[in-house]
Amino acid sequence: MDSTVGSAMNTSPQIAKEGELRNVLLRRMKQYGIHFLPKIDVDSKVTDIVFFSDVAMPDIRKNKVIIMAGGMGTRLGALTQNCPKPMLRMGGKPMLEILIELLSSFGFYDFIISVHYLKEQIMNHFGSGSRFGVDISYLHEDEPLGTAGVLSYLELSNDDPFIVINGDIYTDVDFSILLNSHYASGCEATVCLREYSYQIPFGIVKTSEDNKVLGIEEKPELTYLINAGIYIFNPSVINLIPKNKFFLMTSLIEELLNVKKSVNSFFIDGFWLDIGHRDDLDRVSRFF
Repeated sequence: MDSTVGSAMNTSPQIAKEGELRNVLLRRMKQYGIHFLPKIDVDSKVTDIVFFSDVAMPDIRKNKVIIMAGGMGTRLGALTQNCPKPMLRMGGKPMLEILIELLSSFGFYDFIISVHYLKEQIMNHFGSGSRFGVDISYLHEDEPLGTAGVLSYLELSNDDPFIVINGDIYTDVDFSILLNSHYASGCEATVCLREYSYQIPFGIVKTSEDNKVLGIEEKPELTYLINAGIYIFNPSVINLIPKNKFFLMTSLIEELLNVKKSVNSFFIDGFWLDIGHRDDLDRVSRFF
C-alpha cells in the first residue's frame, strides 16, 4: 500500500486519438489483442472509451466493390515475374488481402476481382471469399481491356452505386464518408483525387518576347490534383463502356462529360499510396 501507482500502471498504453478512422482502431485492437481503447483529446485528456464492438460491426452495405487486379506490374521488375502485383506482401499479407480487409471493415462484403496476369494465384488464395468473411467472384480478362473495359462484363442485381478501386493502392480513406459524398452529389460518378507535388530539378527561366531574361526560379515545386484510382459509379454508366474493347477509365470519364453527366470529386487528404515502384512497396511494408 506504500507503493506509488506508477509502479503498477502501464506507462505506454494503446490509445485512440480524436479523428482516427475506424479501420485504424480496429487494426490496432486486433494487433495487440485488446478489446477497448481510451480515447484522448489534443491535450491528452481521456474523453471516452472505444470498445471493439463499436468498430468491429459496421452496417452491411449492398454496394459491390470491383477491384482491378489484372495488371502485370512491370514497373516492379523481378518482383512480379512470378507473382501478380496485388499478391505482393506487405507486413506478411498480400496487399490485395489488406485492401479487402479495409473495405470489409466499412461493411462491404460483395467483391468482384478483375483478374488476368497469373490469375490462378489470386483465385487460389481468395476462392469464394468465405475464409475472409466476404463474397468474392471474378471477372476474367482473356486479353487486357484497359482500366475500364472489363467493367462492360458487369451484371448488377440492384441500382446501388458500385466502387471501383485499383488493386495496388493502400489508403486510409473513410469509405463511408466517400459513399455518402457520392449519394449527396447526385452525380453519375465520383472520382477520388489526391494532391501530388513534383519538384523540377532545374532552374526555370522566364524570358521576354525579345529574349531578355526576366527572372529565374530555382527548382520550383509544382502541385497538381491527380486521379487516385478510386471511383464510384451508378449502374447506368456501364452502358457507356464498349463491349470487349480496350477502354480506359479516363475515356469513360470524358464520355460522361460529353453526354452532359455530372462527375463528383472527392479529395483524399489522409494516407494514400499507389504501389508502383519497389520503394513504394518498402515504404508501406515498413508502415505495417
